[in-house]
Amino acid sequence: MTVADGPAPPGRSSYRPEIDGLRALAVGGVVAHHAGLAALPGGFTGVDVFFVISGYLITGIIAAEMAEGRFSQWRFLERRLRRIVPALAVMLAATGIAAWAVLSPEDFKPFAQSLTASALFGSNLLYAREVDYFYSAAGMKPLLHTWTLGVEEQFYLVFPLALILCRRWKPVAMLPMVALFGLASFVLALALVQFSPLAAFYLLPARLWEFALGAVCALLPAALRPGARGLPALAGLGLIAAGFVLITPETPAPGVMFLLPVLGTALVILFAVPANAAGRLLALPPLTWLGLVSFGIYLWHQPLLELARYIWFGDLPLAVTMALVAASVVFGWASYRWLEQPVRQRRLLAGRGALLTACGLALALPAAAGLAGHLRLLSSASITEAARFGGERPLPVPEPVIIPPAGPLPFVLYGDSHAMQYHAALTARFGKGALLAKTSCLSAPGLANLRASDPGGEECRAMPARLVALAQERGVRTIIWAQLWDRMIVEGDSETLVEPDSAAGLRAIAASLEQLANQLPQGTRIILIGNTPSAQTAAEPMFDGWLRCRAFRNAVCPTSYPAAKAQGIAINAALRALAARDPRFTFVDAAAPLCPAGRCRVVQDGVLNYWDAHHLTRTAANRVAATIDASLIQQ
Repeated sequence: MTVADGPAPPGRSSYRPEIDGLRALAVGGVVAHHAGLAALPGGFTGVDVFFVISGYLITGIIAAEMAEGRFSQWRFLERRLRRIVPALAVMLAATGIAAWAVLSPEDFKPFAQSLTASALFGSNLLYAREVDYFYSAAGMKPLLHTWTLGVEEQFYLVFPLALILCRRWKPVAMLPMVALFGLASFVLALALVQFSPLAAFYLLPARLWEFALGAVCALLPAALRPGARGLPALAGLGLIAAGFVLITPETPAPGVMFLLPVLGTALVILFAVPANAAGRLLALPPLTWLGLVSFGIYLWHQPLLELARYIWFGDLPLAVTMALVAASVVFGWASYRWLEQPVRQRRLLAGRGALLTACGLALALPAAAGLAGHLRLLSSASITEAARFGGERPLPVPEPVIIPPAGPLPFVLYGDSHAMQYHAALTARFGKGALLAKTSCLSAPGLANLRASDPGGEECRAMPARLVALAQERGVRTIIWAQLWDRMIVEGDSETLVEPDSAAGLRAIAASLEQLANQLPQGTRIILIGNTPSAQTAAEPMFDGWLRCRAFRNAVCPTSYPAAKAQGIAINAALRALAARDPRFTFVDAAAPLCPAGRCRVVQDGVLNYWDAHHLTRTAANRVAATIDASLIQQ
């Protein structure tokens, strides 16, 4: 979210205060949205306003310099470096240090990934893979706003080249070409948002139409430029305001509704001048001042708000939120006054060599630190505490399906991520078995926690057939089934969800397990590891585990809770009853070693049992695995 300062398009005055006023409205909408102002659910569309302004100003600069025969791609990119990198690098460094100080080791890794991506202007590419802008993981949030910098920098790289080629080929085709690209991008965005909404939201091809509309405003020849008219300019402001109010996080983005702020911005650009009401409003000194410092405000508000939320359980007090917003304005002004302007005016880093060296180092350091965090060579400050309590996340299982290519299999470990957590412990105790698991999937014949139409539903529902085929092919006689059993379930092709601990749910699970036993080779034993108690049950601030809770400055993090509150008591009783009446099943109570003397331990014998809300550490997994009778493993 940057916009170039500099000469306006040919035929316009060198400085348009109403553009800075537009910037102020845009950054105000974004900050209001991120601050949680419910009255402006679509405030995040301020970035769309910025994209249109960027297209307008950048195209104006390029077109003017081309017309004078003095455009240089290298000089253009140098101006972009001076405008963006120094302020960005300082924010990344400060945010990286603060994140290192407060984040848990588990949250530091995704933050580190976003840090590297942001330093390389590729965070939009990272987020397009799996990060929902409105419901992202805690570690991704402090730098989530840098996706717009990635989009803009990618635009700055390709758009001038397209204009250069078009001018050399046929100068008069420049405006039609930009309009055609914009139309194609808009059509692509409407299509892409239906089947790949993250790609539509974050990637340049689906956002290019917003830049292109601004570029069209800049390229209109003098004969086609509309005169100053107050009503269309006011209508443009109304459309921007309507976008802020009517668009919500549930609105397909970018879709048809985004025409409100985008077309509104174009109308303001084309029609607002100091002589009419819209122009006078936008040229008010407080708005133009906010517009001038808007880049710094945008850079700083997100990490300030999100890191504060990270260390505060519950909603931030309104006074704190307002203080943080005010702090982002102060930081934005300081960035503009003492960093952005001196570098742009060549009072600092005057030479191109000095600029390139300084910018390269300033971005290389956070990029390298982020890479080290991704590779787990660097973690947050709390890694010391995590190591002391044995609460570091175990190395993840390489694949959810691991089948040794040859030799007898002492067991097949089946289930979801709660099965994966036992893989290392069971392998160490009983030898190399197979692992057949799918995250967030409970599946038995005629029963699953996912509908067929749900994402991953078909694959989840196919898991029992894969288990039976593997057992028959390899002559496996022992199945170890570990699961988060306390899941909502669906019987057959029904669309109705059933509570797992309801009478109907418990009957359905037991019947489905018996049906699976009937399909397995005769003599196969199924060891059912019961539902583990959850750290989250201890207290609400433990929703992401004890280490995450420790980051809260206003919460108490309990180390144990009454066993009677443990999750999955009803389903564990049903599994125990099934094993008691059907000799093909054996029940292993995972809660027994974790809940001695009637209390479930989050910290047991000085070691954490959980690395997050409900997944076990290696020590806790070993505790549970040790309770399995070795004689049950049939070779």
